[in-house]
Amino acid sequence: MTARRMLVPALFALLAASPVLAQRAGTVEIGGFGQFVRMDAPWALQNGVGVGGSLGVFFAPRWELQGDGSFSSLKPEAPRTGSNLDYKTLDGRLQYNLPFGGKNGQPHHFILGIGAGGEWIGTERQFDVSPNAGVRFMFNRNVALKIDGVVEYVENPSDPRFAFLPVPGTVPKAARSTDVMIRVGLSFLLNNPAPAVAAPPVPVTQPINQDSINAARMRDSLDRLARLRQDSIDAANRARTDSINAANAARERSLAELRALLQAIVYFDFDKSNIRDDQRSTLDAMIPILQANTGIRIRIEGHTDNRGSDEYNQALGMRRANTAMRYLVSKGIDAGRIEVVSYGEERPAAQGDNEEAWAKNRRDEFVITAGGDMIIRPAP
Repeated sequence: MTARRMLVPALFALLAASPVLAQRAGTVEIGGFGQFVRMDAPWALQNGVGVGGSLGVFFAPRWELQGDGSFSSLKPEAPRTGSNLDYKTLDGRLQYNLPFGGKNGQPHHFILGIGAGGEWIGTERQFDVSPNAGVRFMFNRNVALKIDGVVEYVENPSDPRFAFLPVPGTVPKAARSTDVMIRVGLSFLLNNPAPAVAAPPVPVTQPINQDSINAARMRDSLDRLARLRQDSIDAANRARTDSINAANAARERSLAELRALLQAIVYFDFDKSNIRDDQRSTLDAMIPILQANTGIRIRIEGHTDNRGSDEYNQALGMRRANTAMRYLVSKGIDAGRIEVVSYGEERPAAQGDNEEAWAKNRRDEFVITAGGDMIIRPAP
């Protein structure tokens, strides 16, 4: 008996021994599938579909021995004639399962395998080598969807029973084929152990030690007192910080208010430089602030609208600035603290040739030139 003929019985013998391995490893896979068959051209058979089944045993976490068989009834095509021919395979495989993904400790698997066995077409039988690759998607630890592809490779150049028919354009004595099967089916994994769950630690009872209990109570009391003390310190620090922040905010508001009073605008009538009665209160509000803050220096800037010549408006703006300065000096403010300047019509506050714009441009503006960083509020 040749080595080729002994290989198939040896594989069947190995599969027959798999229950022993299963008892040692604990997982058996039983499956059924439907398949699509693509026949190589020399067989002169149309592609078709069929069914099959498999039995596998995991002898290691990632290694499995499997046997599978399939059956299809295929229609002949020219030059073959006659009724359908039965196409059958029976192979044994060694498969490597590479886990990926999954959940609850039950991963899916990529499958890579190599097998050998027999292929029957009608009454003719050939030895084949059949590598396969696929995926096993686990629904749970006992049921899976299995999808794989199998190649049935036959190489019998000297076998007189080889069932090829003469095909134009091929070598008459060529005796090899590559048939492909795509299989989809369900697999049931028996005796598949659930993922290991760590047992909860067993409590160890110790004899009661009253001294240890008293010491623990004392440590708890000291810790509680320390936390209370720290909480009191933290509360005092927060209150002090809040008070400082509130004082700073009030100081900033007061400073902004006093600056706004010193930088108020005084408006004039057309072609006039005297202080209007309704504008005196603006100047009067500045006086106590200037009296209480002798370090403050200001600049009075006179402005006009755009009517009249540049020279006339420059002189009018200066008269308006001097009028405001004389008013402040008459109220006791040192003239050396006041600077005056005229911009005439050069810096309008509003654009336009109408009374609304002109009224906004006839004005004195006040600019703090020194001492404005710290202004104290005058006594009431």
